[in-house]
Amino acid sequence: MAIYTRAPMHEEPYEPQPVLHPSLTPETGGTVEASAVAPEAGGSVDAIALAPEASGAVEASEPARKPRVIALLNQKGGVGKTTSTVNLGAAFARYGQRVLLVDLDPQSNLSLHFGVESGPEQRTIRDLLLDPTCRIEDAVQTARPGLDFIPAVTELALVEGELAQQEGMQTVLRSKLEPVYGNYDIVLLDCPPSLGVLSVNALTVADEVFVPMQAHYLPLRGLEKLLQTVHLISQGLNPTIRVTGILLCMHDGSSSHARAVIGEIESQLAQFRGMDVPWSTATVLDPPVRRNIKLAEAPSFGQTIFDYAPKCPGADDYRRIAEQLLIGWGLPHGSFDGAAVGGNGSGAAVPKKRKATKGTKRGAKSTKPTGSSKSARNSAKKSAKSAKAASKITKKASATKAAAKVATKSAKPVKRAQATIAKASKANASKAARAARAVKVAKAGRTITMAKLTKSARTTPKAKPTKSARTSKPARSAKASKPAKPAKIAKPTKRPARRSLRSGGLSL
Repeated sequence: MAIYTRAPMHEEPYEPQPVLHPSLTPETGGTVEASAVAPEAGGSVDAIALAPEASGAVEASEPARKPRVIALLNQKGGVGKTTSTVNLGAAFARYGQRVLLVDLDPQSNLSLHFGVESGPEQRTIRDLLLDPTCRIEDAVQTARPGLDFIPAVTELALVEGELAQQEGMQTVLRSKLEPVYGNYDIVLLDCPPSLGVLSVNALTVADEVFVPMQAHYLPLRGLEKLLQTVHLISQGLNPTIRVTGILLCMHDGSSSHARAVIGEIESQLAQFRGMDVPWSTATVLDPPVRRNIKLAEAPSFGQTIFDYAPKCPGADDYRRIAEQLLIGWGLPHGSFDGAAVGGNGSGAAVPKKRKATKGTKRGAKSTKPTGSSKSARNSAKKSAKSAKAASKITKKASATKAAAKVATKSAKPVKRAQATIAKASKANASKAARAARAVKVAKAGRTITMAKLTKSARTTPKAKPTKSARTSKPARSAKASKPAKPAKIAKPTKRPARRSLRSGGLSL
């Protein structure tokens, strides 16, 4: 019976695979040497299969887990892209996730949120995109524990023209981010307010797209163009990209226009459920970020909203959005790390002031005798009793004085009223006397005048009316005059018809 043995493997020495996980280091035994894998001559196959070093080599060859790469994109400026990128990233980091923020906006406002300004020696995203020798580790800066970012510079606006001359310009960012995929759980891309080469690079590497916008009519019209751009990217460069969230920023819930825009967005998105389009699963993220001045003030202090005002409505909204997203993604998240939140800017918790108890308040007011003898204590008690009795006496005296004052005050108005009544009665009596006299004088004068009138009526003949008096027509009264023409009522100006919120549908 022939016995088959395995040929020795000394002809082709083993080459170790590159280590992708940082945890597999030579100290922990993650790398494998060639001598450990190559068995001696005549070794069995089972011995090779059960060797622990060989199993370590298999683990090292597995690719690193890709993080969730999310692009926050809107071609309209001033809608809250950078604010949402920074504060969502800070919320994810406080929930225990490892987060990387990439600033692709030439305005470079993301760095200002962390109080960091790039120096001439600091590598930025511009160097990462244009310099083939620049590594991503050289450009990454640490802002908070678990929160890193890559800054941008103003010269990034000129990158699009330089990238256009390179081959594969749409995939440069993807090739640069791949080496650090194992170091992060979430990567957020802050896109510029345009649909140029930088935005295309972000859409090529991203798995999801969030659209920060306001609930207004013009952003609603711009949403259609944005979805068309994502649809073009999904047909070639990135077939797996999806628009998953509409993030409402600077929201005013009391506005009827905002409610109408939200209803229009939800009705339009509902029409594409189950269809083969990148936005078939898109939803309006809840809750909307309320309008809050603290969100605008935080960058001026170089802090996130959780460092500057952790109890404001904006901080609560971003925290709840981050929590809902982590639950939906199935990522592990514990309690929100708010222990390092403080208003002093140092990151330490501000100790609360201890309230004084009733005992301490009483102790502060009362003065106890320091003597230890009985006589001293008794004398102190007697003095306290006498002081109490004296205080009672003084209180009673003050009460009697107050009562006397009140009585005198109440008596004065009564006297004044009586005096006014007496004066009024005297005045009335004098007035009555005057009136009686006037009546007598009037009666006497009336008899004299009546006698004179009767006498003159008998002697004087009746006067005939003149011709003019007979023929003259009676004068028109004011009532018989022609009515004045009514004033012209101004016609109400026609209000322009309100344009429908519908933009014709989110067509392709």
